[in-house]
Amino acid sequence: LTTKGLGLVYMQNSGFSNAINPIISVGEKNVYSIPIVLLIGWRGSPGMSDEPQHIAKGKITTKLLDNLNIKYLIIKDEKDFDKILSLINYSKRNKVNIELLCKRSVLTDHKKKNHKNNDKFPSREEIILEILENIKKKDKVIATTGYTSRELFQLRKVYKKNKGKDFYMVGGMGHSSMVALGVSLKSKNNIICLDGDGSLLMHMGGVATAGAFGKKNYKYILLNNSTHESVGGQKTIADQVDFSLISKSLNYKSYFLIKDKKNLKKTIKNFL
Repeated sequence: LTTKGLGLVYMQNSGFSNAINPIISVGEKNVYSIPIVLLIGWRGSPGMSDEPQHIAKGKITTKLLDNLNIKYLIIKDEKDFDKILSLINYSKRNKVNIELLCKRSVLTDHKKKNHKNNDKFPSREEIILEILENIKKKDKVIATTGYTSRELFQLRKVYKKNKGKDFYMVGGMGHSSMVALGVSLKSKNNIICLDGDGSLLMHMGGVATAGAFGKKNYKYILLNNSTHESVGGQKTIADQVDFSLISKSLNYKSYFLIKDKKNLKKTIKNFL
């Protein structure tokens, strides 16, 4: 928009579905005709083993592109790199979006950055286990997608705490706060939302709505490691955010902060 150059957007195919509205509302040829190169990681591509939600999305990814009239190139290996320039020139000439659809392991140079937990802070596993130790049988846990849901499931199994009422927000990143709100409005029991910083920042409007309409049985827990951990370890901006100030401004009645392992047990008990 500023430089008249060709922009590049990088995301998963699940992120592409999330971005369909701005892609066709702003960049479309009959609107502003702002061409974009979409570099998309094709999770759940046919023939690849993956999680159920990725397989479902993988099956329809090319159909979505066809319906949106977006010309694309499937990149299976390095031989396909030679075809990229031709597609980019097509985008420039016609001022339309194009897509480079990458299968798994095509781009492998960048090593994943594993998040290292500071020994001073409790790990996600320690926090979830402490929550399971303190909640009642009728309480329900709504867990965000990624490692949080996986660890909740695993900890219940390992420590034989598998009589709970959990809902795993598989793939629906950013929406766990709203699902938890809906459940809490139809229940007298505590509804615990386990959310991550990436998820909260993605759809903060959901957290705001919960602050406005949630009752005292709505319990929101933010597990913040300032990282998109399950999709490559990319850093979020959560370490620059004052969540205490946000919670007060969004009408949350109280705010608890677990700063280290020392106040973990006491804080969770008081919170619940």
